[in-house]
Amino acid sequence: MSRIMTKLLKTHWPLILLIVLTLATRFWQLGYPPEVVFDEVHFGKFVSSYFTGEYYFDIHPPLGKLMIAGVAKTFGYEPGFGFERIGKQLDRQQIFILRILPAFFGALFVIIIYLIGLEMRLSRFAAFLAAFFVLFDNALLVESKFVLVDLFLLCFGFLALYFFLRSRAVTGKKEFILYGFAALFAGLAVGIKFTGISFAGIILLFSFIDFIKKPRFKKFFYKSLMFVAIAGVTYIIPFYLHFSLLTKSGPGNAFMSAAFQKNTLNFWNKFLELNKVMYTASANLTATHPDGSTWSQWPLGGKPIYYWTESAKKTTVANIYLIGNLFVWWLVLCAIAVALFSLCIKKLRKKLSIFAYLFLAGYFANLLPFVMVKRVAFLYHYLPSLIFGVLLVAVLLDSFFPVSLKVGKKNFVRLGVYGSIMFLTILTFAFLVPITYGIPVSSDTNTTYQNFLKKLH
Repeated sequence: MSRIMTKLLKTHWPLILLIVLTLATRFWQLGYPPEVVFDEVHFGKFVSSYFTGEYYFDIHPPLGKLMIAGVAKTFGYEPGFGFERIGKQLDRQQIFILRILPAFFGALFVIIIYLIGLEMRLSRFAAFLAAFFVLFDNALLVESKFVLVDLFLLCFGFLALYFFLRSRAVTGKKEFILYGFAALFAGLAVGIKFTGISFAGIILLFSFIDFIKKPRFKKFFYKSLMFVAIAGVTYIIPFYLHFSLLTKSGPGNAFMSAAFQKNTLNFWNKFLELNKVMYTASANLTATHPDGSTWSQWPLGGKPIYYWTESAKKTTVANIYLIGNLFVWWLVLCAIAVALFSLCIKKLRKKLSIFAYLFLAGYFANLLPFVMVKRVAFLYHYLPSLIFGVLLVAVLLDSFFPVSLKVGKKNFVRLGVYGSIMFLTILTFAFLVPITYGIPVSSDTNTTYQNFLKKLH
């Protein structure tokens, strides 16, 4: 038994370490604060509606809220308290139940990134480093600790990418099966938020590039048809459950037609009307927000978002902000610049793998659409681009500074580079921990943080 454990630890120590750390960081103090935090004011109401049956309206598809409601029901969630405002007092056990699934997906996402790194045939060091960045990114940690759905989007989107990468490495029936899983998770990503369609677009784009390299029209046609069919059906199914659970009149009725409100429409008509209204409402949002930001501010971590504050105590202040690990974010920006520069130099371009092109495309496919978006946007909209950038960092390091456990001066120096990067990542994470978890600090320390945040605004 001891030999098996020793072999397991020796072979899979990076994965085991990541699992332990990600569960610890995501589930620690999950019931704190026992108050409404940021968009829990919306998602808490939406999830509760599935228990009361009162129809609600949201600009995002229903899958994420349905998932939280399903797990909440399993753990005995009892609706009955409101989510009227940020800071509203809640029952600690009940809010803990609602936050379980986002925290689990926050932990799962770290592992997904590690597996993607291995699937790209990166060294275990580079794959671990990519997951390490995700593990110690403060913004991703905040998003995973509250009743929010962005981690669902990221998990499903990058699982779609993972299965696409796996499908490229095999042939025959196995290729189609894995490609089908990629379509399934792409459909789930769109079912969380419309922005998830970028993952489907990237997969179809690189499938087309593969087709150009090896023109097999029949195979390409059937794979594309299968992808669209599976993703489409996966997107549609949650709406059936959504309509079947929300059978009573509610605040969402005001957004729908008279026929929709009276229930004379069939499923397809209701499905089409709701999707049209969701898209229109999202595109025509005119509300502003003091922490709203533009796409050009995100790569540098500009405009952190206030999530929660507690200042009732005379000697301490507690705040939670959505703010990224600035060292990681700036490193990603440098990696984007290096990759773009390498594309212009033939000698360097040869060192870039297909994955570098894939992640560059993913980064800009998720960022550039916001150039044309006029509605208010926030820092968390940058997270999909950030993750593509994190994977690009790992690819570049593994291409230009590969490391192993072999003894040698060059390898020792490169290990030192990796170690320094990890140290600076943890150092930045630790500095931001109080405003990530909402740990009470002294008034003087709080002033330091507020001055720091002002510079980022």
